[in-house]
Amino acid sequence: MQKIIHILFGTLVLLYFNVAMSASPNTCQPLFSHQDDKVAQNNGCSLIDFQSSSTPGSATVVMNSSTQGACAYTTAVQCGGTDINMKEIAAIDFNVKVPGGKCSPTEWVSVYMFPWCNQSGGCWDQGEREVDFVETTGPNGAGGFASNWDARNFQVPWINKGGGSVRVNTGASQHITFTSSQITTGKNQGKYQWDTWVCDASESKCDASNELWHAYRETGPTIFNETMMIVVDDWGVHNPPKDGCTVEVTDMVITKHQ
Repeated sequence: MQKIIHILFGTLVLLYFNVAMSASPNTCQPLFSHQDDKVAQNNGCSLIDFQSSSTPGSATVVMNSSTQGACAYTTAVQCGGTDINMKEIAAIDFNVKVPGGKCSPTEWVSVYMFPWCNQSGGCWDQGEREVDFVETTGPNGAGGFASNWDARNFQVPWINKGGGSVRVNTGASQHITFTSSQITTGKNQGKYQWDTWVCDASESKCDASNELWHAYRETGPTIFNETMMIVVDDWGVHNPPKDGCTVEVTDMVITKHQ
């Protein structure tokens, strides 16, 4: 009798585990281990330092030079062992930290994504295919944090409680949530609805209930039906960077459409 009870209990546990697994979201963590120096060359870098990570969902880029033209970067093109396809992305969540006092007031650090297309340098197209989760060359000038859509007027600056811009030299620690879906009706059918939310680093997801900043591109072009590359970097090509400037990305998770 006791043996039958153990078998029944084991069966129930296995059934619960299978149900829980089937109900869990389809997620993966990108691995920042893909070296592509052409990405840095696209941005005018002359001294290039690729920095790989062995921990999925995490990357730390440290500037090892104060020379103008020096660049430190890392990229991810796979998540859970497969390419990152734009059509499949429902959301990207991660924490980003730039410690205060580590970077120059004009440091150009960023975390962004653009089509990889399975080729060296990707399909960057001079930034026309780029979405910026974190960017410090935005509307508030060099060193001011902003989000979304390259250096165009679609970017939205991060503002502190005093009304001023959040600056790279004083640091930042935030959670980022990027969401994506394709519009199914109307004149923009087939294009993307993108939202980039920024909230406190203690949050697991940003939305309208906890946002500090909200940047969005309402109707992204259909050209994004490609495999994607995610980049974390410090580009020292506009101004001399500061030796030891650090950009940390942790707990990056991509949620796929079901």
